[in-house]
Amino acid sequence: MNRKVVPHGNVPGAPVGAALVVAAGLAWVNGVLPIDLENPGKALAESVEEQSRQIMRNLDQLLSAQGLARQQVVAVAVHLRQMNRFAGRFEKVYAGFFEAPHMPTRSLVGVAELPREALVAMDFVVHVGS
Repeated sequence: MNRKVVPHGNVPGAPVGAALVVAAGLAWVNGVLPIDLENPGKALAESVEEQSRQIMRNLDQLLSAQGLARQQVVAVAVHLRQMNRFAGRFEKVYAGFFEAPHMPTRSLVGVAELPREALVAMDFVVHVGS
């Protein structure tokens, strides 16, 4: 199996091993945090809504660098701190990320802690071809 690994770069606070891995017609984009990739030392936004939007901007940037687009995402895993406090607010923002007929499957998992005290982090599976 051919495998290609594209590191996210040297982003302070990013988990070790965060990368875009391409194999078998799919790409896995793991450990996407709400860090401003142009200014990684900048403090994270305070709201789960803005952190979620930043993650999608990061995803778009990572995908476009590989000639891919958000419409190719087939699965999303969302890691959310304080689900009882943020799930509803996150859901409202997430509803605008994808449009039919390009709606990926999604799981929402509550976690105790995330790097840089983020409120949300996401992993994506992207279809890249046969």
